[in-house]
Amino acid sequence: MWGRAATPGSPGPSNTAIGRLERPRIRSVLAVLSGKGGVGKSFVTAMLASEFRRAGSRVGVLDADITGPSMARILGVREVPRLTEDGRQIVPLRSPGGVYLMSMASVTAATQIPLIWRGPMVNSAIRGLFKDTDWPELDYLLVDLPPGTSDAPLTVFQSLEPDGVVLVTAPTELSAEVVAKASAMAKTFQAPILGLLENMAYLTCPHGDRVELFGPSRGPEFAQRMGIPYLGSLPIFPGLPALADAGRVEELASPELSVLAGRVRLLLDRLRNARDRPGPAPLPGSRKSER
Repeated sequence: MWGRAATPGSPGPSNTAIGRLERPRIRSVLAVLSGKGGVGKSFVTAMLASEFRRAGSRVGVLDADITGPSMARILGVREVPRLTEDGRQIVPLRSPGGVYLMSMASVTAATQIPLIWRGPMVNSAIRGLFKDTDWPELDYLLVDLPPGTSDAPLTVFQSLEPDGVVLVTAPTELSAEVVAKASAMAKTFQAPILGLLENMAYLTCPHGDRVELFGPSRGPEFAQRMGIPYLGSLPIFPGLPALADAGRVEELASPELSVLAGRVRLLLDRLRNARDRPGPAPLPGSRKSER
């Protein structure tokens, strides 16, 4: 029997509910979501984490793409995690730029065997990666979510209750259609959507001309249709693939990245401050109850 679809405002079928995990050392959790593969969501996660860290924040990344993890590679983390002295938890790894990381790619670094897992195993792995990691005090934990609106994103929304969600799209109608479903899922769980980020919106040529390889930017239009704010757009960075392969994406910096990261950080901080004091949250769709 197929389960019934979740309706807006409800947490989905009761038999799929997952308990919330405590996170006393983490001030804000940011989920990076698209629902669509190939739009550069992992790159956006890595660059937001890098920019937050450059601004002096304590930052961690949880790679929730269990069967297709990439954050360890692009952040230049090659080590295998070790246990704490009491053997009860895992010490998170750290990138050259100082971003803490936990990823299934690091746990299984010694083998090339693929993880051919069903949904319940993916759910348990995500929860285990978070609760069994000895996270330090963090200002922000960014969660890189896999494509789709199924097991992994549902586990993150129910277990971690993100304080904010950034949606990533490419400037195509196909991407927007899929991302709209991810937006609806976030609204179902009453997660505050900070806004839509349009990736790969244009390419700046060496002589200064701006070329829109995928057609005119439609980020504002897509955001309006989804009923969420528009955060801005990012260009195509020609040197990015080589940096990602070498684990050096933290070296990439640009005014566009800095501005967008600052905008996201400001919105997250506003939500956290509103959560920590009585009064309504500043964004529509935020959770009504205080934690």
